[in-house]
Amino acid sequence: MSLRTRLLLSYALVIFVCVAIMGVALLFLLREAPVQKRLVTARLTLEAATITRLLRTPLQNGAAPDQIIRRLQNIGDRTDSRIFLIDEQSGQILADTDNSLTGRNLFSLGVLQRLNNTLVGEFNEGDTRWLYSTRQVLDRRNALEVVAALPYEATPAFSDPIFGALLQPLLIALVLAFAVSIVLAILVTRSVVRPMQHVAQAAQKIAAGDYDQTVPVEGSREVKELGSDFNQMALQVRSTQQAQRDFLANVSHELKTPLTSIQGFAQAIQDGAAGDSASIRKSASIIFDEATRMNRMVGELLDLARIETGQIVMRSESVQLDQLLQNVIERLALRAQAGGVTLLTDIAAGLPAIRGDGDRLAQVFSNLIDNALKHTPSGGKVTVAARMLSGSSAVKRGKPIGGVEITVADTGTGIPPEDLSRIFERFYQVDKSRVKSKTGSLGLGLAIVKEIVTAHGGTIHAESIVGLGTKFVVWLPVERAKV
Repeated sequence: MSLRTRLLLSYALVIFVCVAIMGVALLFLLREAPVQKRLVTARLTLEAATITRLLRTPLQNGAAPDQIIRRLQNIGDRTDSRIFLIDEQSGQILADTDNSLTGRNLFSLGVLQRLNNTLVGEFNEGDTRWLYSTRQVLDRRNALEVVAALPYEATPAFSDPIFGALLQPLLIALVLAFAVSIVLAILVTRSVVRPMQHVAQAAQKIAAGDYDQTVPVEGSREVKELGSDFNQMALQVRSTQQAQRDFLANVSHELKTPLTSIQGFAQAIQDGAAGDSASIRKSASIIFDEATRMNRMVGELLDLARIETGQIVMRSESVQLDQLLQNVIERLALRAQAGGVTLLTDIAAGLPAIRGDGDRLAQVFSNLIDNALKHTPSGGKVTVAARMLSGSSAVKRGKPIGGVEITVADTGTGIPPEDLSRIFERFYQVDKSRVKSKTGSLGLGLAIVKEIVTAHGGTIHAESIVGLGTKFVVWLPVERAKV
C-alpha cells in the first residue's frame, strides 16, 4: 500500500471516528430525560408566542368568549397542542381546548418555574404528564396568558421524533465530511508525497549510475530538510565519484610510467642489451627507484585508509611543538637552499606542550612545508609561524578553548578559488595536466594531513590568492586527554 493511499485512508478514518463520536454522544444526550424535556419546552415556548400573536387581534377587538374558545380550538388542531387561556395573577384556567380543566387553577396542578419572562411547568392529568409554557397575551392590565401544552413521555432516542429530525442532517454531514476529507487528503498527501517521490526517483537514478541529480526543496519543514540533505548527499556522491575517476586516471598514469620503465630495463637486462656492468647497475638502479616510488604511493593509500577506518591509533604523548617544527625545518633546509627558496621561521617562545603523536604531527608539517617548497619559485620564500591562541583571540577564531596556531605560508603560484575548497579531498589535484613522474604524488598528502589533524582534535584550512601565494593554517588544542 502506497503512502498516499495510507494518508487518504487515515484522513477518512479520522473523519469517520469524529463524526461517529459526535453521533454516539448525541444519542446518549437525547436519551436523557432532562434534555428531551428541555427540547419539548423550547417548542412549547415558540408555540405559545405564535398563539399569542394569533389571539392578540380578536382580544383587542373584544371578541366573545365562545369565539375565543373556537379560535383556540382551531389553533390547537393545527399545532397538535393543547391550549389554555388563564388569568395571569391567580392561575385560573379560563378556557381549555379539551374542556376538562376549565375553572381549575393551573398553578396548583403541578410544578411551576420561571425562565426569564416565561412560565414553564408540568402537571399530571390521569395517566398523562403534560408540559406547558405560558406567554402574556396583551399587557399587565389584561392579566391574560396563553398556555401551550403537550403530553410528554421520555422515549428512547431512536424512536424520538427529534432524533429522526436530526438523523438525516447527521448522515448528510457524514457524507460531506468524507467528501471534504478526501479532497483535503488528496491535496495534503500530494504536497507530502510529491517531494518524497522526487527523492525516491532521484535515488533510483543515482543507484543506476546517474549521479547528476537534485530534488526541489519544497513542502513542510521536515520535507524541506529531507530534500536539502538529499541534495547535499548527491553532491557528496558526485564529488566522491569524480574523485574516484580522478584517482583511477592518476593511478593508471602513475603506475604506467614506472611499470613501463621497470619492464623496459628488466627486458634489456634479460635480452643482454645492457651488456656491461655499468649498464646493468644503471638499469637496476632505475628499477629500484621506480619500485620505491610505487611502494611509496601504495603506502600513502594504505595510511589514508587505515587512518580513516581507525586502524591506526595515534599515540598520546607530550609533544613540544617548537622543537618538532625546528627539527622539520632543519631537515628541509637543504631542499629549500637547493631550490633557491628562503625558509623563514616565526615561532613564538614558550609554546605549551600538547598531547599527541609526535611522528604523525611531524608528517603533517613536513608535508605542508614540502608542498610549499614545491610550488614556490626560486627567489621566493616560505614562512613557518606558530603562536599561542587563548582567551579572546581563541574566541575570535571560533575556538572554544586555547590552542596553538601553526601557519605555513609561501609566495608561490597560489590556488584558484574553484580548487581551494577541494584540496583536502582524496585524490584531488589542482593541476591535473601536470606530469608527476618525479614526485609520484596522487593528491593524497593533504587528505592524510587533514585526517591526522582531525584525529588530534584540531582543524586545518587554506587561504590563497592566485599569483601571490598560499597559507595553510593548523590549529591544535593545548589540552588533549586522549588521541
